[in-house]
Amino acid sequence: MSTSSSYTARKKGLAFAHFAFMVSLVTPLFLLGVMMLSHLGYISYDLGFKTLTLSLAPKMALGAVAVSGLSLLISLFMAPGRYGPWALAAVAITGAVLGGFYWYQKALKAHPPIGDVATYWERPLTFSDKLVEARGPEARPIEDLPRIPRNESMDWGGKTIPEINATTCPAARTITKKEGVTAEQIVAMLKANDYIVFGSSDWRVEATWQDNFYGFKSDIVIRLDPGRIDVRSVGRYPMPDLGGNCRRVVDIIHKIEAL
Repeated sequence: MSTSSSYTARKKGLAFAHFAFMVSLVTPLFLLGVMMLSHLGYISYDLGFKTLTLSLAPKMALGAVAVSGLSLLISLFMAPGRYGPWALAAVAITGAVLGGFYWYQKALKAHPPIGDVATYWERPLTFSDKLVEARGPEARPIEDLPRIPRNESMDWGGKTIPEINATTCPAARTITKKEGVTAEQIVAMLKANDYIVFGSSDWRVEATWQDNFYGFKSDIVIRLDPGRIDVRSVGRYPMPDLGGNCRRVVDIIHKIEAL
């Protein structure tokens, strides 16, 4: 091969390595845009999360992996020291994106398909009519004894949420050794931790939490009874919370105990 032909081939190899790197960025940037549009309310959660994120984005990532892998092979044969880092970066980025989808699928199997956690179910914590209305007609229903449908999960189907809470979130417990805590103190604590307080009275505080990615919301109610405080967190969007509501309830318990 002549010097001119070798130089042209190397230029093409470099161009392809650059192309593969740019392709590897398409899916992460696409997901970032979907998150922003979903968080701001320009697109629905069904479109943003179910269709664009869980259906379309993995296909885009698989295509990017193929391009990145081919680029890496070309770079290794042509000039690994010069072209290899670009191709390797492309493989790493696309691999990380696919790894994220794999983690999500693994987390779905590891967690029960619920979005409701409470510290006390014998006298269920209820939300005000105004907050139930604010949740919207398509939100997860607020029930006194919610149950997983039998056809929804082989492991958890047919079980009640109280049963599942007791198994998977034992730290969600009633606060019984904290005297003198007022609704005003709890409101201040929630506001300091980025909750949007919806309403409060002497015996009940309601608030909403919104995540920083897609903007999924969960509603929280804290009930103050003589000698005990109970907490409930219910996600609005009907999807498994991957333990999010459990962590939220336990975190609120710890913060109230620290008041």
